[in-house]
Amino acid sequence: MFINKGSENKKLKNNILALANVANEAKKLDSSVINSTTGMMKNEDGSLYEFSCVEKVMKTLTTSEKFAYANSSGSPAYKKAVLLALFGKYLEDIQKDCFLECIPTPGGTGALNLAFTNYVDKCETVLLPNHMWENYLNYAADMGFNTDTYSLFNDAGKFDIDDLNKRVDILKAKQDRVLILINDPCENPTGFCMEDKDYDNLLDISKKNKDTNFIYLIDVAYYDFYNTDPNIIKSRYAKFKDLPSNALALFVFSGSKSFGLYGLRIGALVALSRDEKEITTFKNASTFSCRAKWSAASTLGISVIKKLILNEEYAASYQREIKEVCAMLEKRSVAFLNAANEVGLKTLPYERGFFICVPCDNPEELMNALHEDGLHAICTKSCLRIALCAINKEEAARVPAIIKKRMSLMGK
Repeated sequence: MFINKGSENKKLKNNILALANVANEAKKLDSSVINSTTGMMKNEDGSLYEFSCVEKVMKTLTTSEKFAYANSSGSPAYKKAVLLALFGKYLEDIQKDCFLECIPTPGGTGALNLAFTNYVDKCETVLLPNHMWENYLNYAADMGFNTDTYSLFNDAGKFDIDDLNKRVDILKAKQDRVLILINDPCENPTGFCMEDKDYDNLLDISKKNKDTNFIYLIDVAYYDFYNTDPNIIKSRYAKFKDLPSNALALFVFSGSKSFGLYGLRIGALVALSRDEKEITTFKNASTFSCRAKWSAASTLGISVIKKLILNEEYAASYQREIKEVCAMLEKRSVAFLNAANEVGLKTLPYERGFFICVPCDNPEELMNALHEDGLHAICTKSCLRIALCAINKEEAARVPAIIKKRMSLMGK
């Protein structure tokens, strides 16, 4: 074989995009098929949701703003836009005590790639939630690092800080630094959301373990869908300004989710530290890796986000539209959860967001069997994931009975 030894066994398992194509083809043949596979926001009629403010911004862009090469390290305007999007009114206060840097990437996926490339050595172990977007595991396999999992929530359905502390204690005895990945809020795949106190507890981990370096990798892909008051989650991100000297915070920003720019592949990796040298090192290493991996992020995506956030009229329009999207998701989740309760279908703790999970044995077997019932979903190692973003309210109300009936037929 010509391929190198490290790559000869690479093969995607549970390829969400491929499974989505299967569902799309099935729906072409039968309009009653329910396609709850991919994390793209759909209207009630099944068409892809488009932010009108995004459409308006695109019409104002010059040829250069759409197609010229972007700077690998980003521009001051893009940095400002992303930092405002993440921290809002808390940004000025954060900048009094901390240093920040923002590097544009091809989607949140690119941001994660940068983080793992430059902040995890081969054979090191990173801590992931036990219910996760399983592409995190693909990074590990591709880059040669190990993973361990902490329980996302305890028996009371709250964030399991006790288990995370136990995992940290085990890992810090083996290596000098610990990377903890957090996907919050509206966690993919569960829709679980942490509470305000959970962020304080996260910071306490690094404060009480001063002999270990900590990297908090916060995947914020769905943060805009958390609440109609955007300041709630931004105030929690702002807590990281109190990081001790032995900790660094990295935020994975996704324009794909927040602005519906799925195919443009635009995002950013943001670093926050009280040490200016750490931020300079972050910028240098990230810019180098960007140039080596993909040269530069999407100029069109960068231009859209800059204008959308830094222009008051567009920004206000976006806030109005995101509230409408959140309202649609809430109606679908209420319909799903009410129907699940009626038929006795158990779900994992859900609060908000694109996805909801049904725990089950042999989820892949269940996923495939449901195709016979005209339902296409995605499996994880322990659950069936339903994309509420991709189905309408009426479909959301029908799905639990379909799943429950199939599980009964399979003896689950």
